[in-house]
Amino acid sequence: MADRKIAYSPSMMCADFLDLKKELDTLMDQKIEMLHIDIMDGQYVPNFTLGPDIARMMHNYSGIALDYHLIIEEIDRSLNIFSSIPGSTITFHPETSRHPVRTIQAIRDTGCKPSIAIDPAQTIQSMKHLLPLVDMVCVMTVNPGYSGQKLLPFCIDKIAELNDWKSEFHTDLLIEVDGNVSWENIPKMIDAGADILVLGTSSVFNNSLSRVKAYEKLNRMVQS
Repeated sequence: MADRKIAYSPSMMCADFLDLKKELDTLMDQKIEMLHIDIMDGQYVPNFTLGPDIARMMHNYSGIALDYHLIIEEIDRSLNIFSSIPGSTITFHPETSRHPVRTIQAIRDTGCKPSIAIDPAQTIQSMKHLLPLVDMVCVMTVNPGYSGQKLLPFCIDKIAELNDWKSEFHTDLLIEVDGNVSWENIPKMIDAGADILVLGTSSVFNNSLSRVKAYEKLNRMVQS
């Protein structure tokens, strides 16, 4: 399916928090390279999710890098809270910063990797001035805020458009896809250019399969 490495970023808001140690042990056994940490403040979206303390605890236990998705207002006021672990990726929504270029540099100055999110209502064209400055772009294929939503099909074309730009101007850019990354949608997301899959309730956190069986299925799909 892919002629390149595909990375997994399991969305920890979908994990079983009554058995979190077991969840992390499974991810360590699967050699997962990053944990997707959604931070929501009830303002940018109406939901609330994880906080920095639990994220830090998961990192300290597992040693797995953090893939922060900050779905919050006034990003610059809170940035220092999430940049204390060098090597983390920090994704923010550019419209939540008065000076997104400055925010990107502030993230990089902490030893973290800057990334921006592109919502379904936003175009790749509207973000092109920021693309050369970041290490990753998170293409939202559902509206941010809640797990369990269905794919907005036009977002597949946005992944492909971003991949075309990447091929010409920024070959090291990583494309992350977040939203209804299901068994049905994974092949077309990868074919469009996704490098990193944010995994949630429509794939590995769907309890129809054990976690181990789900990752075995995912690996077969990616390697086929």
